[in-house]
Amino acid sequence: MSSTLIVQLDMRTLCQEADITADYVVEIVEHGIVEPSGRTPEEWLFDDQAPLLARRAAKLHQELELEWEGVALALELLQEVQQLRSENSMLKQRLGRFTQM
Repeated sequence: MSSTLIVQLDMRTLCQEADITADYVVEIVEHGIVEPSGRTPEEWLFDDQAPLLARRAAKLHQELELEWEGVALALELLQEVQQLRSENSMLKQRLGRFTQM
């Protein structure tokens, strides 16, 4: 028997974990970088991946002076690159089994 632990963070906890302000969280949510459950910032709950995404978004916004739209696009492209690298690695392993024969 296995159980799945679901972690949800409120706005205050997300701000603490990501070391960002509530204003940044609102911007990040408005641009679809993280998607909370709940209708208002007071009701928002975030998953356990939100602090990492929010921290990355804030870093791109501050250090590279990207607009939030650019941040959203950059994060999407970085995620796609990571996914493609994982897929490439898996395919190389599969191919390796055939070339070693």
